[in-house]
Amino acid sequence: MLGCGSEPPPPKLADVFAVFPDLPLPPEAKLVSRAGSPDALQLTLFSPAKVDAVTDYYRTRLSKGNWRLVSDLKRPDGSVALYAEQDGPPLWVRIWPTSDSAGTMVELAGAVVEAEKDSVKLAPAGSTTTPKAAK
Repeated sequence: MLGCGSEPPPPKLADVFAVFPDLPLPPEAKLVSRAGSPDALQLTLFSPAKVDAVTDYYRTRLSKGNWRLVSDLKRPDGSVALYAEQDGPPLWVRIWPTSDSAGTMVELAGAVVEAEKDSVKLAPAGSTTTPKAAK
């Protein structure tokens, strides 16, 4: 039960390094906002670079090294939506120009990826052996 006038604590956000172990930031990025939950995180950034330069940066960066650019879409609102995978958490990127064309907004979204948990291995049907837990 909450005390009179007290508010519940804000929800705990996911650890930035768990969600984004390899976080590509746009040129001269400034954090605008951070939102999320214990399992996911969304960062909104501003870059003074032009939208084409930022889009080219992400297309290049997410197409080499451990990254694989899986999806690259121009949306009806003019923004660009990218989805990339790596040997770790995937990354969703949305890029759009500011309303005054002073720079570019970038939204980065990711989720915590849990390692595969141990599972119980069952014996094949008809077998007389006892199932053993995986180690």
